[in-house]
Amino acid sequence: MEAEYKTFLSQILYTYTNEEFLLNLTNQLIIFVFRFAFALIFFFIGRKIFRNFLQKYYQTQYFKSIDSSFKTFLSSIIDTGSIVILVITSLLILGFNHTSLIAFLGSVGIGVGLALKDNLANFVGGLIILIFKTYSVDDEVEINSSYGIVSSIDVFSTTIMTFSGDLVTIPNGNVVTTQIINYSKTPTRRMKIIVSISYDSDIDLAFKVLNEMIQKNKNILNNPAPFLNIDKYNSSSIDIAIKVWTKNIVYWDTYFELMKDVKTTLDSVNITIPYPQMDIHIKEKEM
Repeated sequence: MEAEYKTFLSQILYTYTNEEFLLNLTNQLIIFVFRFAFALIFFFIGRKIFRNFLQKYYQTQYFKSIDSSFKTFLSSIIDTGSIVILVITSLLILGFNHTSLIAFLGSVGIGVGLALKDNLANFVGGLIILIFKTYSVDDEVEINSSYGIVSSIDVFSTTIMTFSGDLVTIPNGNVVTTQIINYSKTPTRRMKIIVSISYDSDIDLAFKVLNEMIQKNKNILNNPAPFLNIDKYNSSSIDIAIKVWTKNIVYWDTYFELMKDVKTTLDSVNITIPYPQMDIHIKEKEM
């Protein structure tokens, strides 16, 4: 048994220390190194060529004429597709058999598809957003309590720039299953401002001067007509609701103008905006 074991070891040593075997191993290693280096160079050069080509394509009149929402979606698909093509070509350069590679990529694709089923839902969500034009880039929207301007619509997500300067990324799959308020969908928009006056104030006078203030503002539309009404009787004030319509493009300018003008308008006729207050009555117990 010991003699057979020594014979086995000697055969292994002879096989792996044989000059022909070492020569072939060295040649294969050199070929692999050259192939690996060439594949790596091919990938990075190809990536650079693709980027330069895409940058030139993005500057063409045809691409500029595409809907702004579809631009970001299309560019992200093209960028991801170019990487996949370069990776597959680099693997072929390394010496992978194309039949085996296709079978391998197919099995990997199934596994990745199962693992990334949420991303597939996000991809389909992105297509739904673009096809049905739920919103577009630069629209003012409210999604999942995030309020701001749509910055981009990518393959898997939508990015919103909030008015405080934060970038909020929302998966497209979540977008299509939740409530979306698109404030830019229609050309006009209604504004509601609540103004509080004291109980001692003249309500008719308040309505008169507020109506005059509205009529002076050129951004407020006459159709639908502006409307004022008493919204609520609070514990220390009467709330008046100012309801006006304006164009979307000047909505916030008009809002801030009215907020500024309300106080000066009421001050001009000595109508006060009261602080919260409480009257306390103390009864003395009779002795």
